[in-house]
Amino acid sequence: MAKKIHDQSFYQRFHQQLLDTSSWPATYVFKFIIPSSGNAQDMLMQLFEDETVTSLVRKSSKGKYTSISIEGTFAHPDVIIEKYKASAKIPNIIQL
Repeated sequence: MAKKIHDQSFYQRFHQQLLDTSSWPATYVFKFIIPSSGNAQDMLMQLFEDETVTSLVRKSSKGKYTSISIEGTFAHPDVIIEKYKASAKIPNIIQL
């Protein structure tokens, strides 16, 4: 599966959508799918270690993939975009 790399215009549109749809600070839910093997889950959770978040972790029926939802209150859309850009560096991650 090819990894989709978002360009600057995508993040500018996303930033504006976040501003238009929420009052900041706001609650936001990140959703990811990662391979169950390896250290991707640890890498992902480290990105949020300085935030107050709750996470829901579920393995797929065959155990090959893990779905992770991370919910928290964030100060500004820039924080959301920063987390997405940082998580994109994790090998084989799918951002939903």
